[in-house]
Amino acid sequence: MKCYRKRMHGFTLIELLVVISIISMLAGQLLPALSSAREKGREANCINNLHQIGIAIEIYYQDYSDYPPWTSCLYKSYLGTPKIFLCLTDLFHGEKGSGHNAYPEANDIPVAKMNPAPTDPSDPGLFQRNPEIEACSYIYEFNPCVCTWFTSSATAETILAADTNGDGKVTWKEAKMYQSNHGYGGKVPIVRCFWHYNNHNGKVLNLSFRNYNVYTSGPEWESTSY
Repeated sequence: MKCYRKRMHGFTLIELLVVISIISMLAGQLLPALSSAREKGREANCINNLHQIGIAIEIYYQDYSDYPPWTSCLYKSYLGTPKIFLCLTDLFHGEKGSGHNAYPEANDIPVAKMNPAPTDPSDPGLFQRNPEIEACSYIYEFNPCVCTWFTSSATAETILAADTNGDGKVTWKEAKMYQSNHGYGGKVPIVRCFWHYNNHNGKVLNLSFRNYNVYTSGPEWESTSY
């Protein structure tokens, strides 16, 4: 009697290449979707941060009838953790500020960390922030520093009207209040996050200063709000 040995068949090289190709195609389709989902989660976390900052600003306003000089000044009395100042999309974890290099003086980080350096590193407004907070991903647009973009583009009459305390300078807060009183109302942003725009070509997140709603826009919120 002849014995026949059962022959075991494995995958051929071509079959393996086909399987690898299929897996690669599936991975190529799934990974962008997973990346997008992760970014949506980070964006939701950022919106939550902005809402908490908005609540803290309102409580501060009720206490002092004014807005805080910097968001860092809300820690620890109004915000209990430094994590609220960090956007998860910010790969630098707040160490480089808002990521909007055009206005370094609006970054709520120590002057030594600002890159590029502010126009006037000796501006007194820079030293009103809370030194306990060394990292912040958000730009604060009601800060007490001289607002160079406003003074360089506005007329002498407009500058005089915006300079509410008559010291010959227009701070960011004065410039924003002027915008609010001349057409933009409560939509003027007080806190903004640029990291979703910078890293994922998303939209800028804005916290409006009156009702503390979060809305999206391009870098120039005046003309690109959604």
